Amino acid sequence: MNDIIKYKPIGYVRNEHSDEVVRTSWRGVKARIEVLPDYVEGLKGLEEFSHIIVVAHLHKAEGKDFRKVFKPKGFLKVGIKEEELPEVGVFCTASPLRPNPIAVTIMRLVKVEGNILYVDHCDLYDGTPVLDIKPMTPSRCPEEIKLPRWLVELREKALERSNVDIFRYG
Repeated sequence: MNDIIKYKPIGYVRNEHSDEVVRTSWRGVKARIEVLPDYVEGLKGLEEFSHIIVVAHLHKAEGKDFRKVFKPKGFLKVGIKEEELPEVGVFCTASPLRPNPIAVTIMRLVKVEGNILYVDHCDLYDGTPVLDIKPMTPSRCPEEIKLPRWLVELREKALERSNVDIFRYG
């Protein structure tokens, strides 16, 4: 079996924010997705959706070692102390250091102009290759989800310390 999988970008994320600003933002930043000319026709009708699901290649995480278990330090952004963080598996987190450097993220679609998608809530760095775009539809929103106690407790602490509801989008 061949373990090599190849993908071709359909576009790139563009924003004026430093990697540090994007990395430390809890809700993401305003950005653009520049879709390559070969794929512009595939955008027809996308402007009618409020949100999109973006699949991207985490080019800046390439070659970096991932750990299978660690403390999810992204919660430090919302007032949680490192000693309060549980040790969890990589698949319980949104860490960019993964076995395969792939991101799946939901962004608010502000508008479409030609090959440019204007988005908000973007947590991807400038220059990130975009592999695919899908519309966010109700069938992709589960009615009920189960959450671990440690995450519920982190939410309570984030609300208390930073007035940030980590469960709310936007």
